[in-house]
Amino acid sequence: MNGYILNTTQNTHGWVVYENDISTDYQNFFKADFITSPPTLFYRVSKKAYREKVEKAILLESSGPELVSRRLKETLEAISRSIQFFDVELFCEGEKIEGFYAANLLYKINCVDIECSEFRLTNFNPQEPEYMFYYMRLKDNLFKGLDIDIVRCREMHRCIVVNEKIKKALFDAGLKGLQFSDSIDITPQGRSISERI
Repeated sequence: MNGYILNTTQNTHGWVVYENDISTDYQNFFKADFITSPPTLFYRVSKKAYREKVEKAILLESSGPELVSRRLKETLEAISRSIQFFDVELFCEGEKIEGFYAANLLYKINCVDIECSEFRLTNFNPQEPEYMFYYMRLKDNLFKGLDIDIVRCREMHRCIVVNEKIKKALFDAGLKGLQFSDSIDITPQGRSISERI
């Protein structure tokens, strides 16, 4: 079963800021472990001008755990046991914004076909290599034989990868503004392959 990098059609980076100094260490969310007690999660909208965009968003990137809208949370909860959701405190200039949750993925696996990708290593630890990808291609049949459907990418911790079942459910739910890619190219060669809803 193939895998797809789940992202947004619009770049949401910088719209919300994770309040590291008063929140749980965001690195806990990249371990892909079950979190037993509810973490403290504070976010703020970085500019008042972003508020309306934030309120309409389905998935939000941040310097901390990703935020998902209520509709995306409910769709994923109905079909997957591979993800946890936590309440967050999201504010815009002192006003609380409701309807968003932090996502904690319970599994992290090797997702990238390293031989077909282009990258440079950014560290020299063979046990935990870190990559800067110029072209990233997912492995074929990534989820074959696995009883999981949404994972964090071991090679690129900020990437969420879903299987075909999750992709179909998100299409069927009529959620707008999501993108599914099996390859991402940041070079001028334009090799990214994506489907959008």
